[in-house]
Amino acid sequence: RFPVKIKNQAKEKNKKEATWFLSCALLPKNMSFFFSLFPRTTSKSSLVLFLVLVLKLHSLAGAFGISPTLLLPTTVSNPSFIQQNRAVTTSLLLSSSSSTSLSSSNDDSTNEMVTPPLRVGFIGCGTIAAAIANGLATQTSVPIQSISISRRSESKSKALNEQHPNLVTVYDDNQEILNNADMIFICVLPDQTSSVLRELQFEKERHTLVSLVSTSTLVGLKEDTSLPSDQIYKCICLPAVSRHEGVCLVTPKTPTDSILIPLFESLGGIAQAEDEEQMSAMMVPSALMGSMYGMLKQSRDWLVDNGNGISKKDASFLVGRFFWGMMQDAERKCNEENAYEDLIEEQTPGGLNEQALNNWRDLGALESLDKVQDALFDRIRGKSDGSLE
Repeated sequence: RFPVKIKNQAKEKNKKEATWFLSCALLPKNMSFFFSLFPRTTSKSSLVLFLVLVLKLHSLAGAFGISPTLLLPTTVSNPSFIQQNRAVTTSLLLSSSSSTSLSSSNDDSTNEMVTPPLRVGFIGCGTIAAAIANGLATQTSVPIQSISISRRSESKSKALNEQHPNLVTVYDDNQEILNNADMIFICVLPDQTSSVLRELQFEKERHTLVSLVSTSTLVGLKEDTSLPSDQIYKCICLPAVSRHEGVCLVTPKTPTDSILIPLFESLGGIAQAEDEEQMSAMMVPSALMGSMYGMLKQSRDWLVDNGNGISKKDASFLVGRFFWGMMQDAERKCNEENAYEDLIEEQTPGGLNEQALNNWRDLGALESLDKVQDALFDRIRGKSDGSLE
């Protein structure tokens, strides 16, 4: 697999990484484990020296009748030292009967669609746009030729350009972004979307539009751009896509051969909604990010007030790591239908966790969460401003 990676990544990685992969390719089978102990940025001279030593060791082992495989730890099959930039392929397929199935795959073949390098553009460069741009710039599943971004916000566009100078170009004129990109992400404020799009000249022959604007509609996007319906999509994701650990919620469903599938899979996964109504409901949990951080802050502040002198920094660390452990358990079981019921059932009877959940219920906190989600749902569908009466 290493020679294949050399071919696919040599142009994107620096020379030290290319040397790392090449050296692995030259090692005898089963001996590349030792080489994986070295970072990919190890100096060329060190890599060459180590390669010579390993080859010599392999030769001596053969001369004395020792199988080279005995030099390897017996339990190692896929060393965790080797960074596998392999996106988790998660497709949420919702049928017309509203049944839901979730599938995950770690097979690299799902991401090996042969496509020409993509030219991607971002109109608006806020938190989510910057996260997607960085995720695309650092993934290796889909070839990216260029990323064109708006200057605003300047701090984020400048950072992206500095991190990926050979890939990212910053423009002051949004039309220049369209002229230099084929897949366009619109990432502006809801009340700016229509006016920004109407000022641009889209080309039906090559442009695909992906809207990250939560309140935009497919009909409205079509009216503002005159693009065909099958070249317009809505997408919602969270900043974790910057690390290829998120999920991209998309509607309408994409054709099976669409480049959008491997593109979003490279960011962590893709979930496809049947229609905009369904997507509106599926968007609601994504809007609880601030609520979760608010809960973490509340817990942290309580710990500072009652922790007998514990510092704010230490309290932040402790609370964050506790919640991270909880979310890891939830993520591992999220493909199961009764994942969260099972996790609740695992709490020790009469223990602190069961007591805390019962107290939440007695206070009506869980029902309050439903009210919050209902209000968000109404705002997304344009039925209210999202406030609670």
